[in-house]
Amino acid sequence: MSENLFEWIGYAASLIVAISLVMSSIVKFRWINLLGSALFAAYGFLIQAWPVCFFNSAIVFINVYFLYKIYSRKDEFKIIKTSENESLLHEFVNFNKKEIEKISPDFDFNLSDKEYNYFITRNMALVGLFLAHKESSGILCIDLDFVTPQYRDFKNGTFLYNSLQSCFEKSGIDTIKAIAKTNTHANYLKEMGFKSEDNHQFTKHI
Repeated sequence: MSENLFEWIGYAASLIVAISLVMSSIVKFRWINLLGSALFAAYGFLIQAWPVCFFNSAIVFINVYFLYKIYSRKDEFKIIKTSENESLLHEFVNFNKKEIEKISPDFDFNLSDKEYNYFITRNMALVGLFLAHKESSGILCIDLDFVTPQYRDFKNGTFLYNSLQSCFEKSGIDTIKAIAKTNTHANYLKEMGFKSEDNHQFTKHI
């Protein structure tokens, strides 16, 4: 291999490690940092810079260890019903306003017309908020399905919809509608079993 190719491998490794440092999700950070450190270890091996190779190989094993802990850990989830009058609801929404606007740019921050209001906790940490209202007979319209950035791994949403399904059925709801204006939100809804419709709309039948 040419020395120019070795240099490009080093540049790519540096870029990937730098990208990992701006990840708000710890899972994404670990995976991207794992890739960058593995590439750096290979770079060190190719140019025979053994401290670089050994140091980054150690980082690879550290990332693997923590990823194993993350994926093997059994999280405890809870859904807590809340209301528009609770100060914690308003504090949570105001604190996460910028992140909410990134996921749901058209979200109406007037919380008075929401009928279904639930907090999601994970290992006793408050990580998400679900707000919805009944649009018509049998149809539930989601106003907000939000999870804080460091916990966006689909586990919260899976628990949420599985747990609330019986509640929705008892209320006569057989269809859930949501709007996704961002690719991130659209991908999340697809993972939760929603089907894409026209004009950014998604539908899930229960």
